Amino acid sequence: MRITRIHSALALSLLLGACAPNTEVVNSWKEPSMQPQKFKKVLAVFISKDVGTRRAAEDELAKKLGNGVAAYTVIPDEALRDQERAKAMVVAQNFDGAVVMRPVAVDQETTYVPGSSYVVPSAYGSMWGYWGTGWGYAYSPGYVQQDQVVSVESNVYSLTQNKLVWASRTKTYNPDSVRKLVNDIVDATVSQMKKEKVFASSTLQDTPVDVAVARAAVRLVGAPGL
Repeated sequence: MRITRIHSALALSLLLGACAPNTEVVNSWKEPSMQPQKFKKVLAVFISKDVGTRRAAEDELAKKLGNGVAAYTVIPDEALRDQERAKAMVVAQNFDGAVVMRPVAVDQETTYVPGSSYVVPSAYGSMWGYWGTGWGYAYSPGYVQQDQVVSVESNVYSLTQNKLVWASRTKTYNPDSVRKLVNDIVDATVSQMKKEKVFASSTLQDTPVDVAVARAAVRLVGAPGL
């Protein structure tokens, strides 16, 4: 029975580990005198030359903000580089806040993972005393790991005060796809906003729980169904 519980716990940890996000907020800044913002209407902006990526990111960000509006629905593509025209459109629609995200770098990071020793079960050491001692510790050599890293900065602006009130930078390691990259960045950034109380209201949406994964995990450990 004890072995079954151990195997189940191991299987669950592997499943949850496989679902762990690979995006993290590496630093953030908040205007020292800032109080939680009570924005009524927030412009969600993702700066990218790729129209599909930009629109997908702005849709996701607007959804997570709760009271957000995707910028592409307000500012047409041909007006994006015309600052005065874009500003006039935003002012005309009474936006008082904005969240602007922009990819700033795609890098390669090289990390050396040191070797380690591990203990072979004692039952394996019954053949000759020396073998039991000599092979009791087997060494796993170190190796070099190379990761692709995408960095994205996010800024929160008070449009009524025309100033930056919060900023952060995320790193995403080895993204599987552009869509997943976008979703992970938005989720990590919005989660950090909630943690630092950037917004006064509870308009920020929680990251949805993957019910299918949760059910699979429950079945795996033999717990009652959800």
